[in-house]
Amino acid sequence: MIGKYMKPEWLSLSFALCLGAGIFLADRWTLSFTYWCLLLCLAVGLTLFAARRRTVFLLVFSLGLLFFSLGAWRLQSIADSYQALPHQAAGAKLVLEGVLKEKGSTYISEKGKVSRYVMAVKKYAYADDGEFQQGSGAAYVTLPEPQTLGTALRVGGDSRPLTYYQNDGMYDAMHRDREKNIWLRLFADERKQAETLAPPGRWQSFLQSLREGLTGRYEAVLGPSYAPVLASLLFGGHYDELPPGLLEAFSATGLIHILSVSGSHVALLLAVIQILGQACRLRPWGLFILSAAFLLLYGALSDFSSPVVRASLMGAVSALSLSAKRDYLAGHALALAIVGMLLVSPYLFFDLSFRLSCAASAGIILFQKPVSRIFSFLPSFLRDCLTVCVAAQLLVVPLLFRAFFSFPVYSLLANVLVAPMLDLVMVLGLGASVLSLFWGIGADAVLWLVKPLLALALRGNTFIAALPGSRFWASAPSLLTCFGWYLFVAFVFCRSWRRYLCLPLAGCCLAAFLLRPLGPEVLIFDAGRDQVTAMIFADKSADIWYNKTKFSNPDQAAVVVTPALRANGVTRLRHCRVDGDGAEHTLALLQRDFEILSAPGKGDVPFRAFAAVPPVFPDGPLCLEFRSLAGWNGRDFPKEALATVVYGRRRGDEALSEWCETAAFFGVRAFSPARDGQIRLSRKREGWQVSSFVEENA
Repeated sequence: MIGKYMKPEWLSLSFALCLGAGIFLADRWTLSFTYWCLLLCLAVGLTLFAARRRTVFLLVFSLGLLFFSLGAWRLQSIADSYQALPHQAAGAKLVLEGVLKEKGSTYISEKGKVSRYVMAVKKYAYADDGEFQQGSGAAYVTLPEPQTLGTALRVGGDSRPLTYYQNDGMYDAMHRDREKNIWLRLFADERKQAETLAPPGRWQSFLQSLREGLTGRYEAVLGPSYAPVLASLLFGGHYDELPPGLLEAFSATGLIHILSVSGSHVALLLAVIQILGQACRLRPWGLFILSAAFLLLYGALSDFSSPVVRASLMGAVSALSLSAKRDYLAGHALALAIVGMLLVSPYLFFDLSFRLSCAASAGIILFQKPVSRIFSFLPSFLRDCLTVCVAAQLLVVPLLFRAFFSFPVYSLLANVLVAPMLDLVMVLGLGASVLSLFWGIGADAVLWLVKPLLALALRGNTFIAALPGSRFWASAPSLLTCFGWYLFVAFVFCRSWRRYLCLPLAGCCLAAFLLRPLGPEVLIFDAGRDQVTAMIFADKSADIWYNKTKFSNPDQAAVVVTPALRANGVTRLRHCRVDGDGAEHTLALLQRDFEILSAPGKGDVPFRAFAAVPPVFPDGPLCLEFRSLAGWNGRDFPKEALATVVYGRRRGDEALSEWCETAAFFGVRAFSPARDGQIRLSRKREGWQVSSFVEENA
């Protein structure tokens, strides 16, 4: 009876979505592990009861509740384990023993070239006593170049706790660190060299030499410009080695996903293995074993990133179905892969690449056939390209807007003209990589074919990205708006559910309309030691005041401020004032990202900003911003203020603590970007309101 309303693949993916919903809500709600255990037990009992009674709808509901509670239970158990790590050690001089697992960003310091690595912590000790304690988790360790992954090191230096900027538009680094179990930052002592305890193991050494051999072969044939592009296309990474502007061009055409390993890469690899295996006349089960072995090797070369693991699991099921001559249900395989990966690492749910990969795969599985019927009048080649592109985008659109605040206008054109050529490049590149293990001359011959195709694809992508209006910019949609979009997609493609979806869809549209901000807003950003305030007008232009300090990242404007403004839909700056150390560089960054009109806007906003505390406070219910507490006598206070915003340090700021205590005494809300994140003054239907990033995301 359920099949009348929902296809089997919809049902299995719905259960995977329930698991994700449990993870999401458990991360938002502060409930103890015991409560989620009780809910899980209740769901198990209800499922057993429904199975005995053979009540289909009750069974589906109970299974959904079971997956929901299972996700919440698993997330809470991992969160409790993360909180049990020795966070209290952060801030002291430490000595760590561990193994280098992953290489991050590289930059030039005063002492030379350094990189940030992820180290699996085995032991740690305070530098003053030297007594090692059993460690766990991982840490960011900044070390001089070069270092070899897989090496066991002992390194000492200054440690810092993990801190995150709390603004709109920021990359979700907190959940990424929790997914990797990272709890500490350590900057190696430049006066002492890290001590090598053990070289990399045989498996790590083999993978390292294989990576170096492949990249060396690519560079020998393709040259230093195209070799990193091919390596990134095939295995991901190498982003800091790509030519300038390449990432921006791929982002503008919507092909940025090709530079990160996903299901398409695994499908192409399997196609290459199938062709080579059939040419060698391998039997079905021998071909499956060969495919599984290459999937394992490919996953290891790609550092077993979450999209690779998901796609490899689906690819293994596909290869097994071909060998066993059984039907392959992609929807069930995708749901099984999602559930398995989230149970192992629930924080993967918050990983953007994981969500984009799963959403695109689900869109192709669920909507490829109905979308193909819409384009039935087109030639088969063009119809297939458009069908896959549109179906993949249906579930991805809200995620793209929330992450990048724009939509690639010429995505269809790029997918028709450039993507097939890049797919051919990847097929030939994967074939050359496989051949290089057995026949080096043949691999070089294939790479010579790759070079002109890759050059043509990159130039075509650059041309499309340079077309006028290549991006449609918009503010990041709310969760309610995203939910409304998915209801709309279900309304269009699920005819049997339309009468049930009309009311929720109308309710989402009405709520999104009523909850939108009215008129101008003021945003005070969490930019570390920099001080940034922006007034955003109804036409999505803004005035900005930026005080730059020499102690912060020189590119702080591009890293923190630009994403926050983009997330709020800002595309133009009417007025931009930048003061302080490095003001010219900061202004150049803002001019690169925004059109500056040099015409200050006008907005009737109850907001006043001061460089220091004035001797006389303004009257009325105003939001008052004080960039310094200098001049405050410790007694007088703006008792009539709507709220106050004061800059301060993240920890140990006595003046800020005293100000907040005084504000609480008079019943006035006091905010600080260092503590509360981004501060927003906005007008709603009930009047002017002041809120913080922490409150909005609680």
